[in-house]
Amino acid sequence: MARAKKVAAKKTAARKPAAKKATAAKAPALPKSVTNAESKVKLQQKAVDQAQKKAEQTQTKLDKHRAKIDTENGKLSKMRADLAAKRDKAKASSTAAAKRAVDTARGRMNTARLKLQDLRGEAKLIRAEIQASKKVVTREVKKLRTAERNLKTKLREHERKLAKKAKAEQKKAEQKAKAAAKKAAAKAKRAVKKKTTTRKKAATRKAPAKKAATRKAPAKKTAAKRKPAAKKAAARKTPARKKAASKRPAAKKSS
Repeated sequence: MARAKKVAAKKTAARKPAAKKATAAKAPALPKSVTNAESKVKLQQKAVDQAQKKAEQTQTKLDKHRAKIDTENGKLSKMRADLAAKRDKAKASSTAAAKRAVDTARGRMNTARLKLQDLRGEAKLIRAEIQASKKVVTREVKKLRTAERNLKTKLREHERKLAKKAKAEQKKAEQKAKAAAKKAAAKAKRAVKKKTTTRKKAATRKAPAKKAATRKAPAKKTAAKRKPAAKKAAARKTPARKKAASKRPAAKKSS
Protein backbone atom coordinates (compact mmCIF):
# COMPACT_ATOMS: atom_id res chain seq x y z
CA MET A 1 0.00 0.00 0.00
CA ALA A 2 2.76 2.41 1.01
CA ARG A 3 4.68 1.47 -2.14
CA ALA A 4 1.64 2.18 -4.32
CA LYS A 5 1.30 5.62 -2.65
CA LYS A 6 4.96 6.40 -3.38
CA VAL A 7 4.56 5.40 -7.04
CA ALA A 8 1.43 7.60 -7.32
CA ALA A 9 3.28 10.54 -5.72
CA LYS A 10 6.17 10.12 -8.19
CA LYS A 11 3.75 10.04 -11.13
CA THR A 12 2.01 13.23 -9.98
CA ALA A 13 5.39 14.92 -9.51
CA ALA A 14 6.38 13.88 -13.04
CA ARG A 15 3.10 15.21 -14.47
CA LYS A 16 3.56 18.62 -12.86
CA PRO A 17 4.93 21.15 -15.39
CA ALA A 18 8.43 22.35 -14.65
CA ALA A 19 8.62 25.92 -13.35
CA LYS A 20 9.72 28.29 -16.08
CA LYS A 21 13.01 30.03 -15.44
CA ALA A 22 12.73 33.78 -15.21
CA THR A 23 14.57 35.03 -18.25
CA ALA A 24 16.30 38.35 -17.93
CA ALA A 25 15.28 41.06 -20.38
CA LYS A 26 17.71 40.90 -23.28
CA ALA A 27 19.28 44.06 -24.60
CA PRO A 28 18.36 44.97 -28.16
CA ALA A 29 20.68 43.28 -30.65
CA LEU A 30 23.23 45.51 -32.38
CA PRO A 31 22.96 45.88 -36.16
CA LYS A 32 25.37 44.07 -38.47
CA SER A 33 27.20 47.29 -39.41
CA VAL A 34 28.12 47.94 -35.75
CA THR A 35 29.20 44.32 -35.13
CA ASN A 36 31.32 44.39 -38.30
CA ALA A 37 32.93 47.66 -37.19
CA GLU A 38 33.63 46.14 -33.76
CA SER A 39 35.25 43.07 -35.31
CA LYS A 40 37.38 45.31 -37.55
CA VAL A 41 38.56 47.28 -34.51
CA LYS A 42 39.46 44.03 -32.73
CA LEU A 43 41.37 42.71 -35.75
CA GLN A 44 43.17 46.01 -36.19
CA GLN A 45 44.09 46.08 -32.50
CA LYS A 46 45.54 42.60 -32.93
CA ALA A 47 47.54 43.81 -35.95
CA VAL A 48 48.85 46.79 -33.93
CA ASP A 49 49.85 44.48 -31.06
CA GLN A 50 51.68 42.17 -33.48
CA ALA A 51 53.50 45.11 -35.14
CA GLN A 52 54.52 46.49 -31.75
CA LYS A 53 55.70 43.05 -30.65
CA LYS A 54 57.78 42.74 -33.80
CA ALA A 55 59.30 46.20 -33.24
CA GLU A 56 60.15 45.25 -29.65
CA GLN A 57 61.71 41.98 -30.83
CA THR A 58 63.87 43.80 -33.40
CA GLN A 59 64.92 46.29 -30.71
CA THR A 60 65.99 43.46 -28.39
CA LYS A 61 67.80 41.87 -31.34
CA LEU A 62 69.67 45.14 -31.93
CA ASP A 63 70.55 45.38 -28.24
CA LYS A 64 72.00 41.84 -28.33
CA HIS A 65 73.86 42.66 -31.53
CA ARG A 66 75.32 45.77 -29.96
CA ALA A 67 76.53 43.67 -27.07
CA LYS A 68 78.22 41.34 -29.59
CA ILE A 69 79.82 44.32 -31.35
CA ASP A 70 81.10 45.60 -28.01
CA THR A 71 82.65 42.21 -27.18
CA GLU A 72 84.19 41.97 -30.66
CA ASN A 73 85.54 45.51 -30.28
CA GLY A 74 87.12 44.49 -26.98
CA LYS A 75 88.65 41.40 -28.60
CA LEU A 76 89.95 43.49 -31.51
CA SER A 77 91.53 46.05 -29.21
CA LYS A 78 93.26 43.19 -27.31
CA MET A 79 94.48 41.70 -30.61
CA ARG A 80 95.85 45.09 -31.65
CA ALA A 81 97.73 45.40 -28.38
CA ASP A 82 99.02 41.80 -28.79
CA LEU A 83 100.11 42.52 -32.39
CA ALA A 84 101.95 45.68 -31.32
CA ALA A 85 103.77 43.71 -28.56
CA LYS A 86 104.71 40.92 -30.99
CA ARG A 87 105.99 43.48 -33.54
CA ASP A 88 108.16 45.06 -30.88
CA LYS A 89 109.45 41.60 -29.95
CA ALA A 90 110.14 40.73 -33.61
CA LYS A 91 112.03 43.99 -34.10
CA ALA A 92 114.15 43.26 -31.03
CA SER A 93 114.91 39.59 -31.81
CA SER A 94 114.35 39.48 -35.60
CA THR A 95 113.82 35.72 -35.57
CA ALA A 96 111.58 33.71 -37.90
CA ALA A 97 109.38 32.55 -35.01
CA ALA A 98 108.76 36.12 -33.89
CA LYS A 99 107.91 37.09 -37.49
CA ARG A 100 105.47 34.14 -37.75
CA ALA A 101 103.86 35.15 -34.47
CA VAL A 102 103.38 38.68 -35.85
CA ASP A 103 101.81 37.29 -39.03
CA THR A 104 99.39 35.03 -37.09
CA ALA A 105 98.43 37.90 -34.77
CA ARG A 106 97.84 40.11 -37.81
CA GLY A 107 95.68 37.43 -39.47
CA ARG A 108 93.62 36.96 -36.32
CA MET A 109 93.19 40.72 -36.00
CA ASN A 110 92.08 41.01 -39.64
CA THR A 111 89.57 38.18 -39.14
CA ALA A 112 88.21 39.93 -36.01
CA ARG A 113 88.02 43.21 -37.94
CA LEU A 114 86.08 41.57 -40.77
CA LYS A 115 83.77 39.94 -38.25
CA LEU A 116 83.23 43.30 -36.59
CA GLN A 117 82.44 44.87 -39.96
CA ASP A 118 79.90 42.13 -40.64
CA LEU A 119 78.33 42.70 -37.24
CA ARG A 120 78.15 46.43 -37.89
CA GLY A 121 76.55 45.76 -41.28
CA GLU A 122 74.01 43.49 -39.57
CA ALA A 123 73.39 46.20 -36.99
CA LYS A 124 72.58 48.60 -39.82
CA LEU A 125 70.13 46.08 -41.25
CA ILE A 126 68.55 45.59 -37.82
CA ARG A 127 68.21 49.36 -37.40
CA ALA A 128 66.52 49.56 -40.82
CA GLU A 129 64.23 46.72 -39.71
CA ILE A 130 63.38 48.64 -36.56
CA GLN A 131 62.55 51.72 -38.62
CA ALA A 132 60.36 49.63 -40.94
CA SER A 133 58.60 47.99 -37.98
CA LYS A 134 58.01 51.44 -36.43
CA LYS A 135 56.47 52.60 -39.70
CA VAL A 136 54.29 49.51 -39.72
CA VAL A 137 53.23 50.28 -36.15
CA THR A 138 52.32 53.87 -37.05
CA ARG A 139 50.40 52.68 -40.12
CA GLU A 140 48.51 50.03 -38.15
CA VAL A 141 47.77 52.52 -35.36
CA LYS A 142 46.42 54.93 -37.99
CA LYS A 143 44.19 52.15 -39.34
CA LEU A 144 43.08 51.39 -35.79
CA ARG A 145 42.13 55.02 -35.17
CA THR A 146 40.14 55.01 -38.45
CA ALA A 147 38.37 51.79 -37.45
CA GLU A 148 37.58 53.25 -34.00
CA ARG A 149 36.20 56.43 -35.58
CA ASN A 150 34.10 54.32 -37.93
CA LEU A 151 32.80 52.30 -34.98
CA LYS A 152 31.93 55.50 -33.09
CA THR A 153 30.01 56.85 -36.07
CA LYS A 154 28.16 53.55 -36.48
CA LEU A 155 27.29 53.52 -32.77
CA ARG A 156 26.09 57.13 -32.95
CA GLU A 157 23.91 56.26 -35.95
CA HIS A 158 22.53 53.25 -34.08
CA GLU A 159 21.82 55.35 -30.97
CA ARG A 160 20.18 58.01 -33.13
CA LYS A 161 17.97 55.37 -34.73
CA LEU A 162 17.08 53.96 -31.31
CA ALA A 163 16.27 57.44 -30.00
CA LYS A 164 14.15 58.12 -33.10
CA LYS A 165 12.35 54.80 -32.64
CA ALA A 166 11.78 55.50 -28.93
CA LYS A 167 10.46 58.98 -29.79
CA ALA A 168 8.11 57.51 -32.41
CA GLU A 169 6.89 54.88 -29.92
CA GLN A 170 6.36 57.57 -27.28
CA LYS A 171 4.42 59.69 -29.77
CA LYS A 172 2.36 56.65 -30.72
CA ALA A 173 1.67 55.88 -27.06
CA GLU A 174 0.65 59.52 -26.45
CA GLN A 175 -1.66 59.44 -29.48
CA LYS A 176 -3.11 56.15 -28.25
CA ALA A 177 -3.65 57.65 -24.78
CA LYS A 178 -5.29 60.73 -26.31
CA ALA A 179 -7.53 58.54 -28.47
CA ALA A 180 -8.45 56.44 -25.43
CA ALA A 181 -9.22 59.59 -23.41
CA LYS A 182 -11.29 60.98 -26.29
CA LYS A 183 -13.14 57.67 -26.56
CA ALA A 184 -13.78 57.63 -22.80
CA ALA A 185 -15.04 61.24 -22.92
CA ALA A 186 -17.33 60.39 -25.86
CA LYS A 187 -18.59 57.32 -23.97
CA ALA A 188 -19.27 59.42 -20.87
CA LYS A 189 -21.03 62.01 -23.02
CA ARG A 190 -23.17 59.31 -24.61
CA ALA A 191 -24.01 57.92 -21.18
CA VAL A 192 -25.07 61.39 -19.95
CA LYS A 193 -27.10 61.91 -23.13
CA LYS A 194 -28.74 58.52 -22.67
CA LYS A 195 -29.65 59.38 -19.08
CA THR A 196 -31.18 62.69 -20.14
CA THR A 197 -33.16 61.02 -22.95
CA THR A 198 -34.45 58.32 -20.58
CA ARG A 199 -35.50 61.04 -18.09
CA LYS A 200 -37.28 62.97 -20.85
CA LYS A 201 -39.05 59.81 -22.05
CA ALA A 202 -40.11 59.04 -18.50
CA ALA A 203 -41.41 62.60 -18.12
CA THR A 204 -43.27 62.36 -21.43
CA ARG A 205 -44.82 59.03 -20.37
CA LYS A 206 -46.00 60.49 -17.03
CA ALA A 207 -47.60 63.55 -18.70
CA PRO A 208 -50.18 61.58 -20.81
CA ALA A 209 -51.06 59.53 -17.74
CA LYS A 210 -51.87 62.72 -15.78
CA LYS A 211 -53.89 64.03 -18.72
CA ALA A 212 -55.82 60.78 -18.88
CA ALA A 213 -56.52 61.04 -15.16
CA THR A 214 -57.79 64.58 -15.59
CA ARG A 215 -59.96 63.43 -18.52
CA LYS A 216 -61.47 60.53 -16.50
CA ALA A 217 -62.72 62.83 -13.68
CA PRO A 218 -65.50 64.53 -15.77
CA ALA A 219 -66.60 61.09 -16.97
CA LYS A 220 -67.31 60.17 -13.36
CA LYS A 221 -69.32 63.32 -13.05
CA THR A 222 -71.35 62.41 -16.11
CA ALA A 223 -71.97 59.00 -14.61
CA ALA A 224 -73.14 60.70 -11.44
CA LYS A 225 -75.39 62.94 -13.55
CA ARG A 226 -76.73 59.92 -15.39
CA LYS A 227 -77.84 58.18 -12.15
CA PRO A 228 -80.71 60.62 -11.37
CA ALA A 229 -81.94 60.22 -14.91
CA ALA A 230 -82.02 56.48 -14.43
CA LYS A 231 -83.90 56.97 -11.19
CA LYS A 232 -86.42 59.22 -13.00
CA ALA A 233 -86.88 56.55 -15.65
CA ALA A 234 -87.51 53.96 -12.94
CA ALA A 235 -90.02 56.30 -11.32
CA ARG A 236 -91.76 56.72 -14.66
CA LYS A 237 -91.93 52.95 -15.14
CA THR A 238 -93.58 52.25 -11.74
CA PRO A 239 -96.88 54.11 -12.59
CA ALA A 240 -97.11 52.08 -15.76
CA ARG A 241 -96.83 48.90 -13.72
CA LYS A 242 -99.57 50.24 -11.41
CA LYS A 243 -101.84 50.91 -14.38
CA ALA A 244 -101.24 47.38 -15.66
CA ALA A 245 -102.25 46.00 -12.27
CA SER A 246 -105.47 48.02 -12.19
CA LYS A 247 -106.45 46.86 -15.69
CA ARG A 248 -106.23 43.19 -14.70
CA PRO A 249 -109.72 41.73 -13.70
CA ALA A 250 -110.21 40.99 -10.09
CA ALA A 251 -110.27 37.37 -9.10
CA LYS A 252 -113.71 35.90 -8.49
CA LYS A 253 -114.59 35.22 -4.93
CA SER A 254 -115.64 31.67 -4.24
CA SER A 255 -119.16 31.21 -2.59
